[in-house]
Amino acid sequence: MKNYQRRHLRAPFKESILYADNSYVLKASTLNISEGGILLDQLPSFPDNDDVPLLIAIPQIPSLKNFTLLKMKTFSRELFGRHVIRVKAKLVRREELSQNLDNIFRSRFGLEFIRISEADQKIIETFVVNFSSNLIYLQTLIDSFNTDEETRDRVRTLAPILGYYETEKIAQLRSQVSHDYRSLQWL
Repeated sequence: MKNYQRRHLRAPFKESILYADNSYVLKASTLNISEGGILLDQLPSFPDNDDVPLLIAIPQIPSLKNFTLLKMKTFSRELFGRHVIRVKAKLVRREELSQNLDNIFRSRFGLEFIRISEADQKIIETFVVNFSSNLIYLQTLIDSFNTDEETRDRVRTLAPILGYYETEKIAQLRSQVSHDYRSLQWL
């Protein structure tokens, strides 16, 4: 395990982005984002240019911990406004995923933003802070899952808003949220 300190807090970001490769515009899946960069997934290759243009739609996630259960139930991912940002990035890390045949032609790519406006960096920072706050809230609710019916209802309502499966078994959901919580941290 690497022992280094990240420069920026990151959050899970499972969205599609667009990037340019010469005269082609291609779509990529993402795993996480920070003010400093993004991790792409499910790609066989990525351009080796020093400044690849990216188009990213950042959801405007509110802090949900003070929402009533009713308000939370009427909320969904589709209701999030989105800020579309344009950045330039360069490849800083490639991780091969060829441990099994399903992943033989797939890699993950860590990109560093090299040209990003302060306003766009602030949009990403707000997303990361709010997602982190909501994830911590979800983890707290999961830890109290068997307390009462409202807590269980809140877990089952908040989980899909944050991108988890509503019908996931609680042990699996706890494991996924715990993993994502650990990957938020700077270390």
